[in-house]
Amino acid sequence: MQKKWIFLFLFILLFLLCSFVTACSSGGSDDGDDNADQVDDATEQTGSEEAVGDEDAEVELRILWWGSQDRHNRTLEAIDMYVEENPHVKISPEFTGWDGYWEKMATQAAGGNMPDIVQMDYAYLTEYVGRDLLVDLNPFVEDGTLDLSDVDDIYLDGGKVEGGLYAVNLGANVHGAAYDKEMFEEAGVPEPEPGYTYEDLKSFAVELSENLDGAYGIQPFAGVNNLRHYLRQNGVSLFNEEGTALGYEDDQLLIDYLQLTVDMLESGAAAPADVFMDAGSNIEQQPIVNGETAMFLDIYSNQIVALESAAGRSLELSLSPVLEGGEHGHFLKPSQFFSVTTHSKEQEEAAKFISYITNNLEVNEVLNAERGVPIATAVRDHLRDLQDSVGVKMFDFVELAQDYSKPIDPPEPEGATEILTLYENEVEHAIYYDQTTPEEAAANFREKASEILAKNE
Repeated sequence: MQKKWIFLFLFILLFLLCSFVTACSSGGSDDGDDNADQVDDATEQTGSEEAVGDEDAEVELRILWWGSQDRHNRTLEAIDMYVEENPHVKISPEFTGWDGYWEKMATQAAGGNMPDIVQMDYAYLTEYVGRDLLVDLNPFVEDGTLDLSDVDDIYLDGGKVEGGLYAVNLGANVHGAAYDKEMFEEAGVPEPEPGYTYEDLKSFAVELSENLDGAYGIQPFAGVNNLRHYLRQNGVSLFNEEGTALGYEDDQLLIDYLQLTVDMLESGAAAPADVFMDAGSNIEQQPIVNGETAMFLDIYSNQIVALESAAGRSLELSLSPVLEGGEHGHFLKPSQFFSVTTHSKEQEEAAKFISYITNNLEVNEVLNAERGVPIATAVRDHLRDLQDSVGVKMFDFVELAQDYSKPIDPPEPEGATEILTLYENEVEHAIYYDQTTPEEAAANFREKASEILAKNE
């Protein structure tokens, strides 16, 4: 009997033990399924967050430019507008005046720390491309990131080097002349019309000087800007394409050009040096401002705003003289560019920003052509309707000049700055002060300029 109860007790204990093990096993399986579901849910959630993170990942850009305080203010507002429309982008602005700008960028280039976007000048473009510091933007144009579909090629040519687009023009300027319409009327001389020649200029400048009381017809124009124009009219340029020599072989071209100034100084058509030399390159101090000359033949279209403001009266823009039987001398000069640097890790976003600056109507209302006439047709047309009278003159002059222009010369070679200083001091100023003859000046310039350019061979 006792054995029977012992056996029953062991049986019940074994049954309970088996039930407990089964329950634990079942419970473990349920917990495992729940954990798997939680892992799957977490993975799905994390993946979703990563997808959103990729789309809205913060992009940081640095932009460097030079200019006046007015330009700084306008550009900063434009940046704010871009960031507002693209909240994933953070832009750090860097700006300064012209003085020290290129030293600053050279230091950044040497340190491998150039900003994503830099304001570039035509004179430095070849150098920075040659040092592999700027990105060819053609791929971004081709895939639509950088929209230039509303831009004529003539506005883009200045930013191209050997077929690559390394810089996008921020505004077009054209070199020409300014004149006082009322002084022409007072002297009984017709205003200069497009197509007037150098002989026409010499003739009406004498007439202006003779018929105006205490004023000269023109300020003489032996400077390098008008020299470029004259050489282009003769089918050549100041430098050759390789940047290893002057672009013209016959010194008679420079002699003839300088003789124009000599003749007009001798005839009294042009003001003597003591009337204008103190003004230097300060546009607001040129003799036309005070009515000492009726015409000034060394101005870029965007400078008419400052010139007219300084004069306190209306002034007009005119094309430069044409050479009978010659080619067009004018060209659309990029006032400055935006370029993307090879140091940038966000080149696509940088290209998007440049596209925005080029095409957006509202942001260009803020920028207001301060860098020159916009290159996109729709923007140009839109802004023209918003301009005051002097702004309309600038816009219309650039439009007019397109019919008298040909493609811009290649960017200037290394050593160009030294050569331009040489020309200013030993050719232009020497002619104004009658310290040399056109023949002597031309020979001296070729000898010294050739020595400088030979270093590029």
